[in-house]
Amino acid sequence: MLDDLKRMVIFTHVVDTGSFSGAAKRLGVAKSAISKHISLLEQSTGIRLLNRNTRSLSLTDIGEGYYQSCIKLVEVVEEAQGRISSAQEEPRGNLKISSPSSFGIDHVSPLLHQFLQQYPLLNAELLLDDNMIDMTEAGIDVAIRIGWLPDSNLRAKKIKDSPRLLCASPEYLKGKKIPTSPADLTQLEWIIFTLLPTPYQYELLKKNQAKAQNKTIHIKGRIKTNNASAVRRLMLEGAGIAALSDFLIEDDLNKGNLVQLLPDYKLSDVGIYAVYQNQHLQQAKIRTFINYVVDKL
Repeated sequence: MLDDLKRMVIFTHVVDTGSFSGAAKRLGVAKSAISKHISLLEQSTGIRLLNRNTRSLSLTDIGEGYYQSCIKLVEVVEEAQGRISSAQEEPRGNLKISSPSSFGIDHVSPLLHQFLQQYPLLNAELLLDDNMIDMTEAGIDVAIRIGWLPDSNLRAKKIKDSPRLLCASPEYLKGKKIPTSPADLTQLEWIIFTLLPTPYQYELLKKNQAKAQNKTIHIKGRIKTNNASAVRRLMLEGAGIAALSDFLIEDDLNKGNLVQLLPDYKLSDVGIYAVYQNQHLQQAKIRTFINYVVDKL
């Protein structure tokens, strides 16, 4: 049992690094030892986990599912080890964090100040960028990401789900027919948020209805931007309608600066995640910060 667990951990490192040699370098062992452990793991499971050739490795279909299961198991082990280490090791050194601009300013910055007050041996740098930064190249320890995560060898811990709301300003809606169905939305001017997976297409579901009742609409707009704060500002200026996460527009709705459209319909929520590199969770500064953010938000 313990041998299998050890080999499952090695297997995740092979997949994360993309090679036996990469896993061997990360773990500080011989490449031949890595190859032997993977062969024994395949013998133990009775399935072929990896496609091998002289240039690359890739997961088999069954191997992909097995890898996802191994990740969950390894995370449980790492978390248990982390709880022990946290009691023995105080976070120290430099912590580099990236976040989308609006969320970083309004939510991460206040938490970061509170976090550093608890850990005087720690310094932090917060990078604000709405584009997806290469964490390895930029030396990022933790990236706060909002939306739908692409497949990668990075790990992610969900902080929370954020509902998206359709809105417009009273000024924009003045003299216009208030939409009562998804089809009505196609007649309005949209502010296009280009960071969405499908910026010109939305799927709406009437609340408390089956998935079969989903309505897909195709939209148009003369202004597009890759910044959520710019979308909000344009809405407030009366440039059109848009859908944004609730944390961006909650105050505007409460003050009447924006009006929610089609409240009986909903869009899919977006996830807010703390993303980190697989081997880095063992570092006290990263593990402690992620747990702090998840707890506070």
